[in-house]
Formats: sequence, structure tokens, C-alpha cells
Amino acid sequence: MSKKPNRIEIEVPEGKIVVRHAHCPTGCDLMDPDVTIHDHASIHVAFEIEGQKGRIHLDPVYGSHDNISAPEVSKGSVVHFSCPHCGVSLEEEDAICADCSAPMFMLHLPGGNFVEACERNGCGRHRLRIVSGEQMMQRLFDDIGQDSYL
Repeated sequence: MSKKPNRIEIEVPEGKIVVRHAHCPTGCDLMDPDVTIHDHASIHVAFEIEGQKGRIHLDPVYGSHDNISAPEVSKGSVVHFSCPHCGVSLEEEDAICADCSAPMFMLHLPGGNFVEACERNGCGRHRLRIVSGEQMMQRLFDDIGQDSYL
């Protein structure tokens, strides 16, 4: 019988964590030091809403939502995020917001960690996922196989 890993949840107060390194699934750097929010480099992503394309600079302060977008996105609208460099979708496959049922998107962080958030403007649902050491080892074995260690 396999032992199920423990899950630890920590509630982080707004403004206590700043994302300094974020990238898309293919590895493109999403940080934009030329556009700052709260004196920190913003997270630059492209978006599409009802056939209209735009760019948004996401607030890097976890829990804060002082985003800058062009064109403006009306509250309640669902946007689809992608990498502004390579165009890959940031939408998390089969992930639906528990609060409003909109799709979720994911920003990759160092060490296999990530932030996932709702694509509905104004929803505010987001979660920081920290990968445990055990999960990191399992990913390593899955990627290169046990034979590599013999």
C-alpha cells in the first residue's frame, strides 16, 4: 500500500510574496522590468477576449490585482492568456475556477512551483503551489527514468 503524501496549506496574507521570476510552459521570461507595479517588475502576458487581442501587465504582488491592460478588460469578462513571446497558451488544461467556473491559467515559477489564477477579470481566485522535495524527486525519476541512476 502506497503512502499518500501529506498536504500542507498555508494562508499567505496579501502583499507578503512578490513574484520575481515567472515563465511560460516553454520557458520564455514573462517578467517586464520596464513596467513596474508597486516598484516591482510586472508579469507581461498577452490576452484575447471575444476576438480582440491585447497585452496585460499583471501585478507581481501575490494577492494584489493592480493590473495594467491595453485595451481595458471589463469586470466579469473571461480572457484567455498566452505568452507574449512564443504565443503558447497559459490556460491550465481541465482546470476550472472553484468560485466562478471560468478557466484557470498558470504561471511557472522557479523550482517547479507555480501560481494558478482565474481568467475572469475581477474573480480574484488564485493559488500558489509549492512542489515538495518528494514531488520534485518523483518528477526527476519520471523525466529521466530510474535506469539513469544505475
